[in-house]
Amino acid sequence: MTGEKRQPAYKSVGVIANPTKPESAEGVKRVLKKLSEFPVKVFTDEESCRLVNDSRCRKVAKVIDRLLLPDKVDVILVLGGDGTFLTVAKLVDKRPVPLLGINFGTLGFLTEISISEIEECIERLMRGEFLLENRPVIRVKVSRRNGHISIYRCVNEVAIKRDTLGRIIEVELKADGEYLTTFRGDGVIVATPTGSTAYSLSAGGPILIPTLNAMLLTPICPHTLTLRPLVLKGETCITASLKSDSENVMVVFDGQEGIELRPGDVIEITRSPYDLLILRDPRKSYYQTLREKLKWG
Repeated sequence: MTGEKRQPAYKSVGVIANPTKPESAEGVKRVLKKLSEFPVKVFTDEESCRLVNDSRCRKVAKVIDRLLLPDKVDVILVLGGDGTFLTVAKLVDKRPVPLLGINFGTLGFLTEISISEIEECIERLMRGEFLLENRPVIRVKVSRRNGHISIYRCVNEVAIKRDTLGRIIEVELKADGEYLTTFRGDGVIVATPTGSTAYSLSAGGPILIPTLNAMLLTPICPHTLTLRPLVLKGETCITASLKSDSENVMVVFDGQEGIELRPGDVIEITRSPYDLLILRDPRKSYYQTLREKLKWG
């Protein structure tokens, strides 16, 4: 390449890869090489840098603690599968930093860019050709009977379910303070539209357009077959409490973190005021993504 480096759409770029994926080393190498063609500051973490030649990595990128990376960049490239993407989304938390996923996983609903598209993707990213999409995120407040309160942020879903084989559990649900129903069975999932293609889909829930302002209730193996998935408006405040004396009931957040739920604990689920920002290829519609990922033909 000759002449001055092109002025990019972003001034600083973060790169985070899943170190357990065999393709990650080659992916990070290609990403760093392509980014070196632009006058941008590049930041990465120790784990991602370790995947490639350390000295070569540090010539292109500044290596910092992963926790600090979202405060330093305008955009983050995530190399891995949807699990890696969810981890980075949790890292970003409330910061308005968009994520672009490069898929090294299997399905990859959140990481839609393929490995073969890395160089072209970065070219188009730097020209500002990607669409910024706001994805609703749910805020989960867990109030313990002893007064302790914990707050969690979920991109896909929060699931209340039994942890072991045993009796069915009973979870009472209220919507905006009004009694809705008591789910009896293996549990219940409260999902975002983005999470409608994750755990909820496996439990028989519908697929929602991911930008919808909505919340999805999906029963897990309900004892009564008339209990069906329900779509609520995104502003709904859902409260859930355990009504059975069952032991080993878990509350699981995005399939990555979980706590034990006890009788007397109350879970409050609302839409977070902070959306997740995702960069999407405008040439690929969501319907195309569904056809490719779910092999609809």
